[in-house]
Amino acid sequence: MSTTSDILFAYLREIFYGTAGAELDLEKIEEDYITFGKALMFFAECFHQYHDFAYSLSRGDLSAPAPPPENELAAPLKSLHASLKHLTWQSQQVAKGDYKQHMDFMGEFSDAFNTMVKQLSERQQRLESEITITRRHTSALEQGNKLLSNVTQYIPQQIFVISEENREILLMNDMAEREFDNDPHYLAKLIKLLPLREGNSSFNNQEVLFNWDDLERYLSVSAYHIEWDQTSAVALVINDISVEKKQLIELENHAYRDSMTHVFNRFYGMMTLNDWLNERKRFAMIFIDMDNLKYVNDKYGHKDGDEYIIRVSKHLQTFSRSGMVCRVGGDEFMLLVPDIDDKHAHARMDEIQDAIQNDEYLHDKDYYYSVSYGIVALDESSDMSSSEILSIADERMYEHKRARKKERQN
Repeated sequence: MSTTSDILFAYLREIFYGTAGAELDLEKIEEDYITFGKALMFFAECFHQYHDFAYSLSRGDLSAPAPPPENELAAPLKSLHASLKHLTWQSQQVAKGDYKQHMDFMGEFSDAFNTMVKQLSERQQRLESEITITRRHTSALEQGNKLLSNVTQYIPQQIFVISEENREILLMNDMAEREFDNDPHYLAKLIKLLPLREGNSSFNNQEVLFNWDDLERYLSVSAYHIEWDQTSAVALVINDISVEKKQLIELENHAYRDSMTHVFNRFYGMMTLNDWLNERKRFAMIFIDMDNLKYVNDKYGHKDGDEYIIRVSKHLQTFSRSGMVCRVGGDEFMLLVPDIDDKHAHARMDEIQDAIQNDEYLHDKDYYYSVSYGIVALDESSDMSSSEILSIADERMYEHKRARKKERQN
């Protein structure tokens, strides 16, 4: 026959190693231990609340309900839960471009977070400043010199005066003649790109992408309606802004692209995701997490780890021509694909997974590449926020990771 101590010990063991259904029959223990038994039952309830809450936090589920106030055992976890929720909110604000966020309640992690935010802020400010300066400079060049009352042959812009009726050339300056000598069809090609309309031929700083001998040139064109020898004419003033325009494009790429993989960065990805949601576009958001990157870094070095990241990004870029790949973290990517449903997105990701796992770089390596992913397909009726979409995609990614891990174990 079991003694009271045996019954209590068995119950305590069930609390720690059993399920939430552990039971204690108070009628089977001695009367002197009933109060202790009730206290032990209260401890069991608190312990299981603590365990369930801790498990939810370990999975990143910050929406799990916290244990009641009388559960003092869970007090440190509730404090951690509050800190993580606040950290999540701060991270979301940083992702939106709010670099005023500051943390002072998580020790060394706070120092790292604050340093990261400061560096992001300084980098963004530098890039925005350079872009603004370059844009001003480009705008000044695009405006050029307006047609003077006495047109000289030494003005740096190309100047054509053409008949408004039949586009006959009435005047060219030296710079214009050089272009015409190089290509007699230059002006005719350019006119096709301009919004010249009879009776409404004036405009300022019309930007034109002009292809000449397979080279892209950016031209800024201003048109002025004038009278020329009693003939209605149009004076075209043309600036070649190719160098400045390409510098501006390069600066914008630095601001919006990841320096290692050259795909878009988190800032641009989140901006695009919110724009598509506001526009009620039909698209799929795919959240991708690289498997075993830490293992590759730790065992083979960061050079191999960086190669892993770059190769995964290249495979993701093959998803479709319209798909946009963003690197949103060290081993995390986001893929935004317009006009695709859940079924086709999964099928295409399975193909890419196969290509990643059979990457030619791995032929003489003793490790493998793979990714886990979660897909959220949305249509025009969706009213979810970007944070809700990311949360769902993240959970589906972890489900995919757990399922694949289980398959490998079997």
